[in-house]
Amino acid sequence: TPSMRDPHEFERKLRCFVPSMLRLGKGWEERLGGVGNGLESYSFQLQEIDRKEGKWQLIYGAWEDFGKGRQVAEIRVDIGRVFGLQCPDVGFAGFLRCFGPALRHKEPHRGILSDSAQISYKLDQMEEPCWELPASPKTCKLTLAGQGEVASQRVQAGITEKAADALKKHKITKQFEIPIKSRNPLLKYHKHWKTWPKEIVVSGDSKNRVNGTYHYAGCNHTVVLSALWRRDATDTEPAMYIFYKPDALRCKLDTAVISSSPRYQDEKEVCELSDWIPENSLEGNKATHVTTATFLERNKSDLDMETPKPRLSMAKLPSFHYVAKNSTSNACNLCEVEGLSAGVVSSLLELSTDNAADSTPLDLFGKMGTRNAKRMSIIAAPSLLKYAAEEKLPLEFSEWYKLSSNNWGADTTHCPQRPAEQWRKCNKGVERFYDQEASNQYYHKLMNRPQAFEVCVVRSEGKLSVKMNPHVAAHRAAAQLGGEPSDNVAVEYCLAQLSSMGEPDTKAFNIPNSDAYDEAKVEGLELPLYPRQAKALTRMLAIENGQVEFAEEERSEHTLPGIGWCLIGKATKCSKLRGGVLGDAIGSGKTVVTIALILAGVDKARASRDFESGRSSATLIVVPPSLVRQWDDERKKFTRDKLKCIIIDSTATLTKRSVKDLCSADVVIVPASILEESDGKKRPYTAHLSRKAGAGTIPPAPATYSQREAPSIEGKWVRNMAPGPTLYVGNDGKQTKRDEQAYYGHCYAEAIANLRSKKFAASERGVPLEYFTWERVVVDECHESLVTGSKQETNAEDFKQKERRGAREFLGVSQTDVKKRPLLASSGYWGLTGTPLLETEDRVTELANLMGGTYLTGASHHWRKEERESGRDLFLNQSEAIKSREYRCAAQESCHKYCALACQRNRAPPLIVEVERKVLEVCMTKEEGERFLAMAKAVNVDSFNTNPTQLGDKAGEMLGVSATSCSRHKALIDTIGSIQEREPETKIIVFAEKNFGGYASAIKAFETSDTKFCHVNEKDTIARQNDVISWFRHVDATDEDRARPRILLLSFEQAAGHNLQEACHDVIIFEPKYSGLDAVADASVEEQAVGRVLRQGQENDVTITRIVVKGPNGESCLDDWIVERNLNEETLAAATSNFD
Repeated sequence: TPSMRDPHEFERKLRCFVPSMLRLGKGWEERLGGVGNGLESYSFQLQEIDRKEGKWQLIYGAWEDFGKGRQVAEIRVDIGRVFGLQCPDVGFAGFLRCFGPALRHKEPHRGILSDSAQISYKLDQMEEPCWELPASPKTCKLTLAGQGEVASQRVQAGITEKAADALKKHKITKQFEIPIKSRNPLLKYHKHWKTWPKEIVVSGDSKNRVNGTYHYAGCNHTVVLSALWRRDATDTEPAMYIFYKPDALRCKLDTAVISSSPRYQDEKEVCELSDWIPENSLEGNKATHVTTATFLERNKSDLDMETPKPRLSMAKLPSFHYVAKNSTSNACNLCEVEGLSAGVVSSLLELSTDNAADSTPLDLFGKMGTRNAKRMSIIAAPSLLKYAAEEKLPLEFSEWYKLSSNNWGADTTHCPQRPAEQWRKCNKGVERFYDQEASNQYYHKLMNRPQAFEVCVVRSEGKLSVKMNPHVAAHRAAAQLGGEPSDNVAVEYCLAQLSSMGEPDTKAFNIPNSDAYDEAKVEGLELPLYPRQAKALTRMLAIENGQVEFAEEERSEHTLPGIGWCLIGKATKCSKLRGGVLGDAIGSGKTVVTIALILAGVDKARASRDFESGRSSATLIVVPPSLVRQWDDERKKFTRDKLKCIIIDSTATLTKRSVKDLCSADVVIVPASILEESDGKKRPYTAHLSRKAGAGTIPPAPATYSQREAPSIEGKWVRNMAPGPTLYVGNDGKQTKRDEQAYYGHCYAEAIANLRSKKFAASERGVPLEYFTWERVVVDECHESLVTGSKQETNAEDFKQKERRGAREFLGVSQTDVKKRPLLASSGYWGLTGTPLLETEDRVTELANLMGGTYLTGASHHWRKEERESGRDLFLNQSEAIKSREYRCAAQESCHKYCALACQRNRAPPLIVEVERKVLEVCMTKEEGERFLAMAKAVNVDSFNTNPTQLGDKAGEMLGVSATSCSRHKALIDTIGSIQEREPETKIIVFAEKNFGGYASAIKAFETSDTKFCHVNEKDTIARQNDVISWFRHVDATDEDRARPRILLLSFEQAAGHNLQEACHDVIIFEPKYSGLDAVADASVEEQAVGRVLRQGQENDVTITRIVVKGPNGESCLDDWIVERNLNEETLAAATSNFD
């Protein structure tokens, strides 16, 4: 029995054991008749070994003219459970299929060809196996009489009378009429289409092979049309099954069969039922109970096969690595196969342009690459793969070999530089272009790059030589890794087999805690750190002190076409981690840990300040706009005035501060949206940056997307998707939008470069933040810069659409060159978030780049890079080979290592307060229900029980109906009334979704009911936003405080970062959060919203009330589906990246 523990090892052993070539013995052509003409003259080469369910399959192929012509036949050999998965016996089975009937010019066969012969052997079988050939078909009349009824597959799938009526009314034009005669309707449903027989009694088989009672198995969607009836096994008779065998080529109708296996792939059919559907066997259709059955019988023969002696042999070569490591950059011999016949040589060289030379290279990567690769796979692959399995190659598969230092990645012969992009004005604004001559030169260099594999045929010696150049893969891997010329890059290579590569293990990204670390001591804090906070600080200090290294790695893969060998070059450099992520749970004190980090290194930072070079001792805190004041309050609370703080909440504030001020501070707090700060049509910050830098105008951030992150699949997340340009699912970006994004980034980067080339006096005021080198950069709520759901950024007040894009540019999320990042830091970059959102490799990679530019495997292909690339670059990216399973494993492993080293999430003690979670269900009005269903009908939905994914483009409108329901208004006001009746002085937080009208609807509900409330208007200044939020941060202390409204309405986009637990303990979720397919992002936003009051330090019991709108009569509706999705345990675990 083949071992399933290491299938790749078993495959190699199998390839060593089985012959690589088979031939038919004498007599086959005569016994097969016309279908087997000439087959005895062909050799069957082993083309494929594949692992199937319960068995292994070997496929041998025979081709005309030594692989130049068509395939004429194949032999399939199955090893394992070849008698059906339900049968425990093992053995082998062989099948010969001739393609002659489909190749003939006159009346060629259309559809699936049946096997011309087969053989089988069961382990421990005493009888010698023999080949069996199909006998003449025998037919008889079978009676299939039904008893009882069950719902048909169409009914189970939800098809209604409307579909049947529509088909009945539909008129087929003559050209589309089906040329098949049948007793059953082919263009409409059977009149009894809703029911199938519960049991089928089969009779009429004189040999009693299929007679008996068959019971409906109810295998929904696991067999064709969910149609399966089973006759139970007895002591003397095996189990039998009635099911449909599909015609995959759609040349004829699917055929009902009776088989000893429930899987049509096992090919164990006993008979075929002519023109039969389950409705024919219903009790009321006795006239159609009788059906013609064709029994598939076979005759035994004395035919045999031969295993000819191999013609080819493998030349013995010296150690490949010994030669390769001493070679400068030339290809070295990997293997040589001798003994090629003149016919084989002629076939291999037929497409070569240079046939004069005795040694002729094969074009495997150019114009004739595909055709030559096919011939290689037919002629040479069987022998090469067998020799490799027998370990006759001069190196080991999947073993890494080191190459000595060679200025890796800088050789333009291997890695020509793409011409720099330039910009010019055009009718549409600006466009990018490239120097034509430089582009032509680049293209020729690209086409003439050395290849990783070279294959030559020596005509006179009948020899095939395969050479491999590991320097090609090494240089290209190092070039993608990037870095400085002085970086110490280690390079390795290995040879792997594509068929032996394992799939990446899609394990969740668990962020570890810091329990095993010592507690750091910090002097000067007004309040002591909790042990978990002190341990978290220890890890952060270790990273800033350079004690934590991370192996940045990139790979380059090169496949030998036709053979399936893959040369992998790996470039690695060990770098000090430049930062990390503190992902403690919401309310666990991430702010105080960061303040402790600043205080711990404040003396060193102050000693390093330099006014002339712009070296500041300050930690730059980048926060969502409404958190500016809160950060300063926390700084005062824990350090009083030990840390000098400057708040830059606008460009006007910046212009009042000198270089000396900003260099002398200990903390500088700035809103992340400052880059896109607006004053009417003016953009003060970018205009000021351009003036100071002496650069051109920086355009506004693009208003729409140029690229999107690939969506997660609801329920389960499919990792390792390769999100890219528009040809990928989920990315419908346009090139014009990519150009806008690129030009925006280009102008911003150019301004920064100009700014840093200047010198400013210590007294100079208003120098932009990008000029300075900060002690460290801290990004609060760093997950905000990662989220890009389909509706995640639309109309957000706190983090408006353009401002979010501007924030990403400000933080350098797409800048891979560490020295060119907009914000420079000496000690490190830190991200703070309670919901890290690290559920995919893409997001981990993006976060690593945000936190100081740590390179993770695959970062050079990240979709953030593609969102601003030119059509040329997208084309060049897509022309590269698809990444193998081995590469995807390496990329995932790199992400897991980063999470383990750079990220931490520490447990806080359980809250001592009670949490009451209420769901207030209300029904929409009759008029709202009618409007909802009218919209649903446009997408063929006729019920309230639906979800946004089924509604397509109508989802937004229908979510709007639910969000603006009068019943939701009343529920909101009633809920607030009941809370205030119980606690008149309490403060209440209400969260609503802006995307579908919910936020505006909540405002309308307050205004029409004369309920006093506060909210943050999108036109409010940052100072005003912070003032409003601060009213709900603390309990009332003055009469002015007590006179203010008691209700704060926030959008979900404003849900992150606020500490409102002191004054608030009631949260109302006006509607569930829905932004599109990204359930993880939505769940994290709801967690952030609840976390404003449900957090450490809360002393009152917390009540969370959800308002859920149902149909007019209480039917489940959109809210039910979204709430269930957002509260799913797996979704929440992914949003918080779990606990380790």
